[in-house]
Amino acid sequence: MTARKLYSIVLAGALAGMLGACSLILSDPVDQSREAFVQQDYTVAREAALQALQQNERDPAALDLLAQIYLAMGQGADALAILDRLKATGTPPANVRLLEAEAMLQTGEHEQALELLVGEESAESWRLRALAANLAGDSEVAIAAFLRGREAEGDKRKLFTAEANFHLARGDPAAARHAVAQVQRLAPTSIETLFVSARLAQIDGAPELAARAYLAILDRAPVDRPALLGAIAELDKLGRIDLIRDLVQRGRDAYPQDVEFIYLTASLYAHDGNWSATRTFLQEHESRIAAHDNARGLYGQALLEMGQLELARAQLAPLNRRYPDNPAYARIFARILLALGEQTEARRVIRPIAYGPHAQDIDRELLQQASAA
Repeated sequence: MTARKLYSIVLAGALAGMLGACSLILSDPVDQSREAFVQQDYTVAREAALQALQQNERDPAALDLLAQIYLAMGQGADALAILDRLKATGTPPANVRLLEAEAMLQTGEHEQALELLVGEESAESWRLRALAANLAGDSEVAIAAFLRGREAEGDKRKLFTAEANFHLARGDPAAARHAVAQVQRLAPTSIETLFVSARLAQIDGAPELAARAYLAILDRAPVDRPALLGAIAELDKLGRIDLIRDLVQRGRDAYPQDVEFIYLTASLYAHDGNWSATRTFLQEHESRIAAHDNARGLYGQALLEMGQLELARAQLAPLNRRYPDNPAYARIFARILLALGEQTEARRVIRPIAYGPHAQDIDRELLQQASAA
């Protein structure tokens, strides 16, 4: 139910001479867009805003909303086009320069964005300066801008979210903690808060907390790709294959050509011991997985299990050359070589792993087979 409603009285039963009425609730597309935007359902918000603009192409409220929606979706070029239309109405919002600056940052124009921010002193302006500095590769200036933003006036939710993402991307959880705590306080249920909370939990080695945050995102945005992949990765650490199956299928349905979900689907076949299905499925997507190392490794293992040894070697040999210290690739490749009767080569592949930091990942029996002369 939207906040603003239109009611109309419908006359009925005219032939009988009786007056009746019923109330029809017509949804205002601007209000519908605003409500969806607050709920972070940007697809619905965009469609409702576009519907409002079909009714009035110069509606400043609809144009303002649509610009913000495009920014939230990371579509800076589209946002700039809408902002031009908004300015042409003669009634742009007070923060139009900030909106333009963010759109320019999304299109990589950090110097032009900084020009628009001259004279601006709000927390939001310092967030944008920090993002511009980061885009220019100047981490020190970015950190200084985040600190200035903490002391500035205005809503700081986006500032702390951006600061948390900045530190997490640099692999610095200690620096991120303050920003994550602040955004959890200011916007505990927002999707952005859940993301930074999940990422911090991942770095901290807390898969249950990370999975819970990713699943909370999926409750709001069921096919959000980063949340799907994040939840699958953390649930895998917890051994929750029962929950993973649905998420992988959801990803396959939403992104049928996405190589990550192709690989994950094949991984489930392999987990079930269905090597024939694993091989067939990856074979169907052979060109797509060519640049996905783990998918190629799994394909090679499936070919090994199906007795297609030379084809298996063709998949694993390049991976082992490129990543000689990877225990998973070394283990599969050594098994292929042993099956081909090439014990000396198998021993060369497996020994560096067996006596290195990943020794616990190597099957003792495999090492003994490779060492048997």
